[in-house]
This record gives sequence, C-alpha cells and structure tokens, in this order.
Amino acid sequence: MRLDPMRQTLRSALARRGRETVAWLAIGGTLAVMLFTAHQVRQGWAQRRVAAEQAVRDQLTTTAVLIGTEAAKMSALELRSLLWPVLGTNGSPNRRPLTLDAFARAGAGQVAAMSDDRGAARPGYFRLARRRRGEWTAELRGALATDSAYGRAVLDEVRRWTGRVDVDRPGLRIGILHPNVQGVPVVVGMAPERGADGRAVALFGVAYARSAALRTHVGHVLHGVSLLPAPARERSDGVTHDRARVDNAALAVRLRYATGLRDAVSAAAADDAVWRSGFVATRAIEGPDGGFTVEVAVPAHVGRRYVAAAMPSASERLMLGGVLLLGLGFAVAAALGLRRQYRLAEARRTFVAAVSHELRTPLAHVNALSETLLLGRAESPEQAQRWLRAIHREGRRLSVLTENVLLHARGERRGIRAAPQWTDLGAVVHDAVSLVEAQAQARAARIVVVGTAVDGTTGSARGWVDAAAVRQIVINFIENALKFGPDGQTVTVTVDVEHAPAADGGGSLLRLSVDDEGPGVPPADRDRIWQPFVRLAEGGSAPAGTGLGLSVVRQLVAEHGGRWSVCDVPGRGARFRVELPLAAPAPIVAERVDEPATSPAAPRRTIAATGR
Repeated sequence: MRLDPMRQTLRSALARRGRETVAWLAIGGTLAVMLFTAHQVRQGWAQRRVAAEQAVRDQLTTTAVLIGTEAAKMSALELRSLLWPVLGTNGSPNRRPLTLDAFARAGAGQVAAMSDDRGAARPGYFRLARRRRGEWTAELRGALATDSAYGRAVLDEVRRWTGRVDVDRPGLRIGILHPNVQGVPVVVGMAPERGADGRAVALFGVAYARSAALRTHVGHVLHGVSLLPAPARERSDGVTHDRARVDNAALAVRLRYATGLRDAVSAAAADDAVWRSGFVATRAIEGPDGGFTVEVAVPAHVGRRYVAAAMPSASERLMLGGVLLLGLGFAVAAALGLRRQYRLAEARRTFVAAVSHELRTPLAHVNALSETLLLGRAESPEQAQRWLRAIHREGRRLSVLTENVLLHARGERRGIRAAPQWTDLGAVVHDAVSLVEAQAQARAARIVVVGTAVDGTTGSARGWVDAAAVRQIVINFIENALKFGPDGQTVTVTVDVEHAPAADGGGSLLRLSVDDEGPGVPPADRDRIWQPFVRLAEGGSAPAGTGLGLSVVRQLVAEHGGRWSVCDVPGRGARFRVELPLAAPAPIVAERVDEPATSPAAPRRTIAATGR
C-alpha cells in the first residue's frame, strides 16, 4: 500500500532523526572510549610508579642484606685472624710458649692492616694463666691496660664465662662475648692455649669496640662493591644509554644494635632528611660475632631518578598523549561537523519554508488579478491597466526573489562571475527602487535617492560595473531596511562616485549606502549577518524572509573586488554600505571593513521619492 505524503514525510523525519541519533551515539562512544583509555593509561602509569618505588625499596633491602652479611663475615675473619697466634700453635709438638707481648704485637699489626680506625676500635689484649688451684692470673696489654675500668669490666665478663664453660673441652677453640662496656658494644674473643695433655694452661683473648670494627667492614663493602644499579638516561635522539654507576657515597648506611645505639657509617647517613625520603630499608643480621641491624636509604632525588628510569620515556608519553589528543580531536571535529550539518539542514528547511511563504503572496496576487481579468470583470480600461501593472509588479518581485536564490546557489557551487558593462548608475538605482516600490507603499515608507552619481544637475554618472549586480545590491539593502525598520520610515539611498587623482593611479569608486530608521545592528552580529540563512530576531522573532539578501550582497561585492560594511547612523538606524570600483580589472581578494559612523553628508536634492 502506498503511503500518503504526510506519512512519507513523517517516516523521512524519523529516519533522519534516527541517523542523527546513531551518529551522536557513535561520537559519544568514541569520546567515552578515548577518555576511558586515557584513564586506564593514567592508572597503569600510577601502578607502574608504585611498582618502581617498591622495586627501589626491594633493591635497598637486598643491599642491606649484602652489606650486613659481608660485614659479619669480615668480623668473623678478623676475630679468627686476631686469635690465630693461639689457634695456629695449638697441637704443635715443637711450639714455643706464646707470650702476651707477642700476641699483642700480632694483633696490633692485624688491626693496622684492617683499618686506620685503631683508636675507635680500642683494641686490648689479655692472658689468663691457670694456677694449680684452678685460679686464673691475668696480664693485660693495650686499651685493657691503659684503662683500668675498661680492663676490669672485660676481665669480669671473661671470668664469668670461664665459670660457665669447660675450657678444657677438646672441641672448644674460640669463645665470643658481646658485653656492653661503658655503654659501648664490645667484642671479646678468646682461645685456650693447651698443654701436652690437652688441658688449657692459659687463655689468650682480645677485646675491641664492636661498632668501630663493623663500621670499618661496612666501609670496605661500600668502597669495593657497586650496590645499586645504574639508572638509564635517554638522549634527545631517543637512544637509551647507561649512566656511570651511582657513587655509593649517595647511599646512607647506619648500624643499630640491641642496646638502641645507632652508628652512622656513611657520610650521607648523617642527614636526617634522607631517612624521611620514603626510600628506606632495614634488615636484621645474625653473625658469628652477634646480631645487629643494617639500615639503608637513598636521598629522595636519587630514588625518584630510579623511579623515572622505570617509567615511560618522554617520547613514549608524548606519543601516547598525541594519539589520545588526535582521537579526541577527531571526535570533537566529527561532533562539530555533525552539529554544523544539523544546523545547515535546519537552515535549509527554514529557507524552503521562507521561500514558499515569500512566493505564495505575489503568486496569489498574480493568480487573483489575472483570473479577474480573464473573467472580464474590470469596470474600466483604467482599472484593467492598474491590475496589469500590479501583475507586472508582482512578477518583477518574484524575479527579484528568484534571482537571490539563483545567485546564492551559483555562489555556493562555483562563485558568482561579474560581467562589467558601461552602465548608467542613476537608471540602475531608480530601476531597483521601482521594484520595491510596492513593498514600501505597504509599509507607508518613503525611499529617497540622493548623491552626486544621480544628481540631476550634472546628469547621472556612468561607469564599468555589472548593472544586474548593482540593482540586486540596492534591492536587497532596501528590502532589508523595510523589514527591520518601522512603518512610515524614510529609507535613504546614497549613491556617490569618487574619482581618484591621477597621482594615485586614477580610476573611480562607486560608494553606495542605504540608511534606515530601524533598531540598528548590534556590534556582536555585524559579522554574522553577511552569512546565509542568518536572520536577526526583532521583538523576539525574526521577520519574514529567506535570510539570503545580505549574503548575496557579500558575494556580489566580493566578485567586484569591493568592500562592504555596516555601522550605526547617528541618531537612529543602521547604514549598509558597499564600495565598488568602476572599472573592469581582474577580480581581487575582497576584504570587509567596519567603518565608524560619520555624520551624514550635506543635504542633497531628492531626485526620487516613492511610497508615501
């Protein structure tokens, strides 16, 4: 079954709305996907940063374990080296008795070889000789001999140890104590000297400050091992290269003991800010000479450098940002294009409705008057002539409207081409006024033509110009003034010809302006009104019309290489003005110039007055 026109129109409108809805949903979906992608990328970068920071802390933990383990091994080796004079002679059949002085000299040489920090270590040596009654007599050397309180405290710890341990046990080779003497952690190492029967005849030992020894061993590790990986750097060409390895001097290391004592090992550890950087690791170490805790940290800027090395490079971030911006740009451009197409479609629909309305009135007059004439109902020949003139006038009005539409369509397709000819400017302007005379009479308006180009005392001016274009410009300006001006207004058409001096290249310029007594044009709209389908609202609604008049004027003036402008008239109203060269040059690039309102020229004689 064939649909009637109304149903077809409704179905077409619904289909168009459906296509527009799908397009908007596609654009919205694209924007949503791009924004979601950007959010996911940002979340991924945030997680990557957290993982990189944790990796730095894990590396610091590994570094703390390495430092503590190596320092504990060095401490055990150092203690065995100090006791080696006793351990190396036990069981030898031809050994000579070991004296305390020889033991102390060997220990002092070993300490000197290990570190320059002998004073801080405070090494001391002792020998306990067993008497027949089981008593031990003590000899002291080094710091134990020079500091009596220090020596007594160490000997008291040793005697308590001998009371608990069977020094004659064959498997006993080294005994280690970790007392706190005078508030300082001390390492006391002992080895029994055995006689031929295997019993301990003497007990040799060494005592030294534990913190100083560990500090020395940690220093050896810091100077001998690269503890942190080298962060990468990226050159401007995008190639990644390894930097020189990070100097371990940037690594803050300190030791903590069970007593709560903290001992800063590296120079960076003295700065309290480094321990608040967030890049800190702690590890407890258990060694042969006792347990301690290693604390390791790096400054905040060093940690951030490691984190930055694990993050995407600047070129990768720039590339990803460019892709996201490009996608967003395409989506926004599509949205703007769709919106523009929607507005153009609405404008075209409005234009079709306006043209239909504009055509209906003159066609109705033509049909009614022609039908009356055909039926022979004219009461007199004069009445028949008036009806024929009315039909002719309405036909010319239809021609003007049709010409506007055709000029706009031609300009949209390939541009308007001017055809300059030797033209009587006064005749062209009067012809244009006659075409809008009926509209002026309907509004009780008066059209006045003034200017040097139409001054009857000197005759009408002539020049090379497209007569049809000038006629259309005048008609469009006057129709615009009649639509927006009040009833009973005076519309002034000014036509002047200006001759340039020969020094300036000669030539003539046609200045044509139309003044009305309407509300004027707001400054914000003085650019818009020259675009097609634009109609300014007056009193809340736009007046009837197609919205093509000023757009056609702009195209015609541009083709002549002229200029167009609009400004306020002093007192009230708007002045629309164009300037056209009266020659036949090649078309030039047109420009639009808004000129300030100037005072009207001196009164000129009115040579045409129609519509009262």
